[in-house]
Amino acid sequence: MSRRDIAWYENDMFKSLYIKAGSNAFRGYHSPIISPKTTFVGTNSLNDFINHISAYLSDDERRVLIVVDKDLRKLGERVAKRMDQRGINSRFYDNVLPDAPKNTILEGAKICEEYDPKIILAVGGGSAMDTAKLILLFYEKPEININNMSAPYYAGLRKKVKILAAIPTTSGTGAETTFIAVVTDTDRDPPKKTEVVLYEFCPDFVVLHPDFVKTMPPGLTMGTGMDALAHAMGSYMLTMSTLFTDMHNLKAIEIILDYLPRSVKRGNDMEAREKMQMAAYIAGIGFGNISGGIEHSLGHSFGALFHVHHGICVGVFLSASIAFQAKVTNRFYELAKLFKIDVENRLRDEILKDLLAELRKFMSNINCPLSISEIESPKVSKEEYIAQLDQMVDFAFNDYCTLSSTRKISELQYRKILEIAYENKLEDLMNLFYS
Repeated sequence: MSRRDIAWYENDMFKSLYIKAGSNAFRGYHSPIISPKTTFVGTNSLNDFINHISAYLSDDERRVLIVVDKDLRKLGERVAKRMDQRGINSRFYDNVLPDAPKNTILEGAKICEEYDPKIILAVGGGSAMDTAKLILLFYEKPEININNMSAPYYAGLRKKVKILAAIPTTSGTGAETTFIAVVTDTDRDPPKKTEVVLYEFCPDFVVLHPDFVKTMPPGLTMGTGMDALAHAMGSYMLTMSTLFTDMHNLKAIEIILDYLPRSVKRGNDMEAREKMQMAAYIAGIGFGNISGGIEHSLGHSFGALFHVHHGICVGVFLSASIAFQAKVTNRFYELAKLFKIDVENRLRDEILKDLLAELRKFMSNINCPLSISEIESPKVSKEEYIAQLDQMVDFAFNDYCTLSSTRKISELQYRKILEIAYENKLEDLMNLFYS
């Protein structure tokens, strides 16, 4: 593997520098706040968005590329029909695949060369939004090496495409608010999930319309909701947090604890659907302006090899992420309070144990697996899992989110967490705190 194929955050020198950059002193020097320019919310949000872009685009610019997967094309066609009524032309790119393989992104960029869209609009979940972001990048910068884009990076986009927009159809990824895109680097063997960090990836406009999330089945509602919870709880544990991100993450957790169980159990509960849509958005801003925690390093690693839903992956590793980092920070106290746990005049390990127990109780309540052994789709045998342990350790240790860990983590410690995760017993999780 050449240096060109290795992401910047896998370089030992960059790792050391980036960890130092997470200090309070550096955050006081460089801590930009990134979020969408305008977010249209409510049952008229789609009309509001189309009215806005109709006024914004000149007569010779009224071309929109809609990025959507084949299963959701009907929703994309609904948007296209509304835009056509306002004289806005659209074309579809619907070869969106889970985890955004690089080769499919290059297909989308090729369409842009011929169509010359002025807006790229993602309609879908995280993979559709990541694909749209990366199509924008490779259309405007076809020769760019994504592995050299060390954060913060400025590519100088919006020269060909004026607007990047998103209509999320799930409530969890937060990709509609973030400046990160995950791509499966198909040039590597085995293919590896790679995070591309670019401020210009944050969508300019977002549409949060309740109709676009109301048909999510219970399993998808649970998985995407757990993704949002892992975003908020995982990033809150990071000492890189700021007042701005704390405000978002804590509020997102509060909403999710109240409304995710309702969304899973009663899909027609539109109040719960709307609350979860907003919670995912708020959590996206919260974690997007810091980073995911090590539950994301582990989830990316496991998910890349076993193709389990991302929200379940990070949910399974969330307890370990909190327990491991709790050794060096008291930030888990505020998380415990949100779970109605008393923290006054109590030992740290007692508070942590109660937090992990309540988190696991919440996950069970929404039918989320607590361990690798409980995952049903697909079923992962212990033999298969152990056989991939070395690769998972390598992927997790060299993941972008590892750089932000509050407690420095080694390959040996990642191996321990991964070994524990197959059963994920509470006493084993507590040993991550004690050790």
